[in-house]
Formats: sequence, structure tokens, C-alpha cells
Amino acid sequence: MDLNNNIEVEVSDDSGSESRITTAEQSPGFRNQRKTIETKTKINSSSKPKRSCTFKKEWMNNPDYKVFLKECRIDKYLAHCSICNSNFSIANGGKYLINRHMEQSNHKRLSDIDAKEKCKIQH
Repeated sequence: MDLNNNIEVEVSDDSGSESRITTAEQSPGFRNQRKTIETKTKINSSSKPKRSCTFKKEWMNNPDYKVFLKECRIDKYLAHCSICNSNFSIANGGKYLINRHMEQSNHKRLSDIDAKEKCKIQH
């Protein structure tokens, strides 16, 4: 028995995407069977941008963020960490991405060093 499966896939760009999947199955004793699934999605210019979260100054009042969080001067989709001296994206997650940055090992290590230096200065 010889079984042949043919799959045809068409995909177009993001401006007005259209995709078509055609499957042709051929087996002995049966005619060619074609199954087609078509999906059409139109993206309007008024649709939401991929980056939707911008820096909010109220986050700097949060006691957990107050020590390190600053607004990035270059890009409204970034936040600045004064401990790591780096910019990180908040574009797709806002507070979630700030919390994730706080959990990174490099940030924790530099935060501990910063806390020890401040303790030495006070004594």
C-alpha cells in the first residue's frame, strides 16, 4: 500500500494576513480527498500596538521599587535600574517585568553589595 500525503501552506504578511492550509490524501480504493482550512485576519491601523505598557511615575512611590526604579529618559517603554545601571523593557508586562528584574541574580547581587556599602557608611 502506498500512501501519499501532500500539504500546501500559504501565509501572507502582517498587514492583512491570509493563510490557507490544503491537505491532499491519496490511498488505494479512494479518490483524492482535499481538505482546506482558510483563515483571514485583517489588521487595522487603529489596532493596538505590540508595545502597550509605558512607564508610570506612580511606580516610583512603591516602597519595593523606590530604591532602584527610575524613568528611562531614552524610551518610554523602558525602565532604568539605578542599582544595575541598566535599562530594561516594561513594554509587554509593566509591573510584572519590574518584579522579574528584581528576581534576577545580578540585580540581587548588586543590591546586596549596595546595602553593605550603605551600612558601612552609616557606621
